[in-house]
Amino acid sequence: MSEVEDNDNAGIIAHPPIFYIISVIAALVIDYFVPLDMGESPILKIVSVLMAVLGVGIFISAGKMYRTDKQNVSVHTKTDNIYQSGIYSRTRNPLYLGALMVVIACGIYFGEPWILILQIPLVFFLNKQVIGKEEEYLERKFGAEYIEYKKKVRRWI
Repeated sequence: MSEVEDNDNAGIIAHPPIFYIISVIAALVIDYFVPLDMGESPILKIVSVLMAVLGVGIFISAGKMYRTDKQNVSVHTKTDNIYQSGIYSRTRNPLYLGALMVVIACGIYFGEPWILILQIPLVFFLNKQVIGKEEEYLERKFGAEYIEYKKKVRRWI
């Protein structure tokens, strides 16, 4: 592999699922030392299950596009094209959105407010250190095509 091929990716420091896992672990550690109580609500349990199902559906919908195209979903590999149809016509980051929805749903379902709280800095981190870098890479690689896509489709929802 040439140096150009080695650099043909967004340059993300770690696979994004790791950041979600770290946020949940940190939330559980904080909760151990500073417990917060959300109380119990059957309606919130139902809402959280629906949110989790929707999040998984969004995630699977995006994943199918990668599988169909035989494109690697890893942020450490090159991108051959820009997905603009299906779920990608509604959000530029359905994998991150789906995962975030599942994590938030779990926080609600299990009554762990720290999980919900820590998703706020996680989203800021993802926007800057993951999505921002991916967008810079895609703009360099695809130019006007990606810039036009960004104008039409929102980053999250």
